[in-house]
Amino acid sequence: MAKNLATDMAPPFVLVAHYFIAGAIFYAFSAFLLPFYANEVSGYFLSSTIASLMHLYLLGFVMMTIFGAMYQLVPVVLEIPLFSKDFAYIQFYMFVSGILLFTFGLWDENYTQILPYGAMLIYVSMLIFVANVFLTYRGILRWDIVAKFILVSNIFLLIGVTIGFIIALNLIYGFYPDIENLVQMHIATTIFGYVIMTIMGIGMILLPMFSLSHGFKQTAIEISFYTIIIGLLLFLAGALFGITLLKFGGVIFIAFSICSALYQMYLIFSTRIRKQNDFWAKNMMASFATLIISFLILATGIITKNDLFYLLFGFTLFFGFFGFFVVGHIYKILPFLVWYQRYSPLVGKLKVPMLNEMVKEKIADIQFWVTLAGLLLAIIAIALKVPVLFQVGTMIMGIGTLLVIYNIYYTLIYGIDELENYYKGLENGNN
Repeated sequence: MAKNLATDMAPPFVLVAHYFIAGAIFYAFSAFLLPFYANEVSGYFLSSTIASLMHLYLLGFVMMTIFGAMYQLVPVVLEIPLFSKDFAYIQFYMFVSGILLFTFGLWDENYTQILPYGAMLIYVSMLIFVANVFLTYRGILRWDIVAKFILVSNIFLLIGVTIGFIIALNLIYGFYPDIENLVQMHIATTIFGYVIMTIMGIGMILLPMFSLSHGFKQTAIEISFYTIIIGLLLFLAGALFGITLLKFGGVIFIAFSICSALYQMYLIFSTRIRKQNDFWAKNMMASFATLIISFLILATGIITKNDLFYLLFGFTLFFGFFGFFVVGHIYKILPFLVWYQRYSPLVGKLKVPMLNEMVKEKIADIQFWVTLAGLLLAIIAIALKVPVLFQVGTMIMGIGTLLVIYNIYYTLIYGIDELENYYKGLENGNN
């Protein structure tokens, strides 16, 4: 599968680096804000302060990193050039500005008047991204399962951010009374329709490539593709018209889709050539384990109708599944991008590094265990409603984010001095 990657179609590395670096900064920022939310542990899970933090993390870290990966992978995997690199740069600066304004407006009620401006910037930046993807698709020739996932996920993203923009305006102007149904539709379309579907799609490229797996069937992921679409449409219809049975049917289909996708991931891992559990494999195992745990927590919340389980579900899904999955792939994607941009022209001319040399493996391994320990402490703290333990756990998680940033910095500067000396030597030799 990796042989089919059309790397010549890739955009400039500096474009993708914008998104990855900003995503890592937002990751650390979110983690170090978590201890200040200790008193929210026993509060209402849909409070504006929690919504502020969740949007900072989801938009600033998860979505930012996904956008960067998409700008790299869409042209490469689909073998078509990105429609506009300028659109991608414009989107980046609008997106960052919008996130800062929007989350601050949610966090401090004295500044709610800036909410619409932040929401507008986020909304327009998302429209730019979706338009860029759709226009790129005009030249597609091969409609495989990955292409289908990316296209449909962007359709749900468009629906989700439109609903989100309406919610933001409604917080100020109060023109729609049933805000909870809108929030449910927003969560369903953005988290499950975009983020989860995108992870399913790009996972079919990245997981086999990084684990060196082959010879597995794709029936499970194809089933997952159609069932999650059915589930989302049922859920949206149920929320829109207030029909609980439809919403429940949608949840069943979505849950089945995720189970089918997890089975597909199991098939991929069971056929992998690379059996050692390196830092990437550990992150993948932790991400899928926390995904399963989060949905068991959600099921418990639905049965018991206890808001605490919804808070636990969101925390475990966001900081467990999303966190481990994204960080694990940053450790793989970023070194490859730096290597391709910096060293690929020099193959055969001088000794070039292996990709694993461009990451401090011990630091990555320590970061994994530190983050996992902090996450488990924070989850226990939420379950037992112990704010002090939550502060301890989230501060430990914050240390983990600093280690991620260190490794990103190490990868970005790897070999710069040696290459500068090499090119200076060539110039002096020519002179």
